Amino acid sequence: MSMTVSVIVPTYNRPDCVRRCIECLLEQTPQPDQIIIVDASPDTRTRDAVAEYPGVVYLFNESGRGNTPNSRNAALEIAFGEIIAFLDDDAYVMSGWLPNMVETFESDPKIGGVAGRALRLQPGEENIGKDRIGLLTANGILTGNFAAEPGKWVEVDHMIGCNMALRGDIIATLGGFKDDDHIGPYCICEETEICLRAKRLGYRLVFNPAVCAEHVGAVKPAGPRFNMAYIFWHCRNNLVMLFRNYGLGIIVWRHIGFMIVKCFGSCLKRIWHALVHLGSEYLGLMAGFFAGIYLLLKTGAKPERNDAKGRRIREAMQRNRRVAARPAASEPAELTAGPAREA
Repeated sequence: MSMTVSVIVPTYNRPDCVRRCIECLLEQTPQPDQIIIVDASPDTRTRDAVAEYPGVVYLFNESGRGNTPNSRNAALEIAFGEIIAFLDDDAYVMSGWLPNMVETFESDPKIGGVAGRALRLQPGEENIGKDRIGLLTANGILTGNFAAEPGKWVEVDHMIGCNMALRGDIIATLGGFKDDDHIGPYCICEETEICLRAKRLGYRLVFNPAVCAEHVGAVKPAGPRFNMAYIFWHCRNNLVMLFRNYGLGIIVWRHIGFMIVKCFGSCLKRIWHALVHLGSEYLGLMAGFFAGIYLLLKTGAKPERNDAKGRRIREAMQRNRRVAARPAASEPAELTAGPAREA
């Protein structure tokens, strides 16, 4: 395997999941060149768990829960892989995950990202939506269906954050994840946003069903996934993401119109649930509209992040690659990482 791979795993209060995640990575042949666990937990259980695995890098993100892009960015500042893979702590890679991923990248230099299957181990999931995997529709709606098995590689518009990878030089060019906007406790769309930016640079994103991980969906620290708070943040973040990537383009206005009609139509079908559900979605749209306009005016719609933190991430990743390419004797003793710190 000719390309080096760094794996980044953000985590919060799931030490047992982290253990299994690491063990599955270490069972790969070959193993990743670098595994980085970024922990935002309020106690030391995860740090102690990672200490059981020599060579696995532990970082602590003192920002706490709800800061997944911040954790990913901290890890990027010490990552040296030509490929940067991202896993959730409750995503357990399966046999062949790493070589199949690398093979996909090596097949075409214009492939900038590789998405893998996220198996829930539910009956029939391999056939659900296999012709609509990872799409961004004309009205700004995202399709998932990452458990499907299409039987071939499929080009996609976005990837799933629990099992995805991007070329390191692309992430460096982009300046990492955009973490300058509070995205809420569910961290919705933070991985989708960087995928859209990578495509805007002219790279392809490919779903390879042989890059498999079992995504068990551990209990959410913020409570049940599909509650009203989740609906609010989903609507809000999806619209912000569209503003930040497409400015005032037609897809933004199609999305707003589609959601208004959809929300109203859903409420007519379920009157008993109407007020709460309608309120969550419409409030999310309103919050997304004002936050999106503000961020569009503040940072523009270019894919590259060019603020101070974006430049720092870009420079750190480029430096790490240069260091990794040198003989071991010339490597510096330590690499540091932004707001996170190594234990």
